Amino acid sequence: MRVPSLLMAAVLVLVGCSQIGSIFRGPAGKYDRGYPSEHDSGPDSEWAKLFGETPNYRAYGQAVIGGRGEKFRWKFGPMWYRGRLDGTSQVLVIGQEGAQDENVTNRAFTGSTGTKMQQFLNHMGINKTYTFMNTFIYTITGQYSLFGEDRENPAKVKSQKRLLWLAQDDGSIVVEHRHRLFDHFFKENQKLAVVVGVGTAGKDSAATLARHWGGKCYNSNLSRSFCKVVKGGRTIHFFGVPHPGAASARNGGSDAASRLQTTFNNKAQLITKMLEEGKIKMKVDKYARRQLSSKKYYYGNFPVPHRDFPFGYNWRMGASGTSSNRRGSHTIQVFSSNGCYNNSKRVDGRCIESVDNIKYDDPATIGGRPSEMASYDVPYESPKYRTSSDQKRVDDFDKGPGKDIARKFQDWFSDVDWEDLGVTQHMSFGPNGFYRGQLEAAETLVIADQFSHDDFFSGRALTGRAGQALQAQLNKLGTYTIIRTVPVDTLDLSSSARSEVANNSDVEKGRNKVLSLLKGSNSYKKIIAVGKIAKGIAEKIAAAKVVSDQTLNVEYIENPSGSLSIIPRADLPAHTRWWMGTSGDRAARGYRGSSNNKVYSGDYYKVYAPRWATKTKAGSLTPDERTSVNNFKKSGL
Repeated sequence: MRVPSLLMAAVLVLVGCSQIGSIFRGPAGKYDRGYPSEHDSGPDSEWAKLFGETPNYRAYGQAVIGGRGEKFRWKFGPMWYRGRLDGTSQVLVIGQEGAQDENVTNRAFTGSTGTKMQQFLNHMGINKTYTFMNTFIYTITGQYSLFGEDRENPAKVKSQKRLLWLAQDDGSIVVEHRHRLFDHFFKENQKLAVVVGVGTAGKDSAATLARHWGGKCYNSNLSRSFCKVVKGGRTIHFFGVPHPGAASARNGGSDAASRLQTTFNNKAQLITKMLEEGKIKMKVDKYARRQLSSKKYYYGNFPVPHRDFPFGYNWRMGASGTSSNRRGSHTIQVFSSNGCYNNSKRVDGRCIESVDNIKYDDPATIGGRPSEMASYDVPYESPKYRTSSDQKRVDDFDKGPGKDIARKFQDWFSDVDWEDLGVTQHMSFGPNGFYRGQLEAAETLVIADQFSHDDFFSGRALTGRAGQALQAQLNKLGTYTIIRTVPVDTLDLSSSARSEVANNSDVEKGRNKVLSLLKGSNSYKKIIAVGKIAKGIAEKIAAAKVVSDQTLNVEYIENPSGSLSIIPRADLPAHTRWWMGTSGDRAARGYRGSSNNKVYSGDYYKVYAPRWATKTKAGSLTPDERTSVNNFKKSGL
């Protein structure tokens, strides 16, 4: 069968050279997840600076909240936003914080809550002009609110009061930083009309923002109705909806789900009615359809558009609710549309409580903290911004390919029947590891075999141990383009089977179309083949003059070895944490059976934070953070 570009597609639309898009049909009409080649290129310099100024959540949280352990889950870092940062947003959605799906994508609202809020935005005719941000840019342990008998526990009540101060008091550095983000957002987005707070924390933060912008607003106002703020001659309406997790009977009672759906319906109808009456002025996005206020709201999931993610992410993210789960504090497991949360067994198409015994060969950590990190950088974030000299560092990331080459990459994947060739990776994950390095003005072309599963999580080619071993040589070359022999996982196959896949005529045709397009924007002077299969392919490329009018020499490296160098940040997408692309292989594929008789599953992959990163101390507070701690002490909490 041909590879579908989306998991829930009802209709496939072919555009150009088999570039696959997807139209979803539902109660709200037609909505488009877009083409897989669409992607978020990352923040501009001012946004990158603001993100780089993120406070020390760990040390600050310990100083304010106290107690044993840490309130914030930090080993996989923060997630700052999802959606538009280009000044076109009409809606700002504020939540509580993310979870493991958001850690995998480095984007906010990409799990179950994100897909449910995508449905909510669709109802009001918004499928592109929105931005998601959160109360906390790190995930938290436990709950923001207390439930049941916890409300009677003095220690938990004290801890929660401190958390609420940290989250909402003007004296908190977390609030100060969040408001700088929101103030910049207000300045950049002249058409902002609606702010939606999701859950108790999201509504608290939306109300705090409304007051910061000069309005009078509290959580209770957002829960019952709405708030209106006039700022700079512009009118912005604030609304609140429950957190989708409130559907839990354990926290909300037996009728929690029905109450939640009723509240979403009421808020959707209120917003659409105000739009109809002209009280809110907001244009319908292209290809979207706004519902009438009399129309019932259908509560459920809707896929997150590809354009909200960096190029190269796995397509399970944002497809239909949660697609990953934690496996301890330092690993995250991702599962296909055929897999199940916490790898429970799938029987007759349903996930049951019984566990599918998926195993992994955990990779060893090689090396430690890279010397490229500044003393104030932390391994679980991208580069920090402290002084103007840091601007280049925070801007140093790969924005992804241009439109034409991005489509050629995706055509390569979509035009091949990979399953028919024997590839066992589940196709709901989409492709991985197309390229790394410069796609313009490069002088060296690297054709590389797959050596690890790191590319699945980094979104770029050759980022595990082999790529790190090769990097010292690449650094000396200056400019290079790395292209994988195939954009899918074939490491479980025999050498001969892998070679057959890579040399298949359809695979070769797609690969050569990519390379032919690269020929026009690069001046390749030599080719490096990395891996046995890559050697033969590189020699064919050179002989056929696919990338140069001259017959290029092919240098062969069977398996890169030697000391490891960090993968340059300029080769990786925005918000890539420092430890990614270091420490050897950081990912693995799940299998069943014994270590001597492995049967690899195409449904489960896992990423690991390296040991040196997970042992990193919280560090010291900055002067501004210490001042904020003193503000807290004055509160008497």
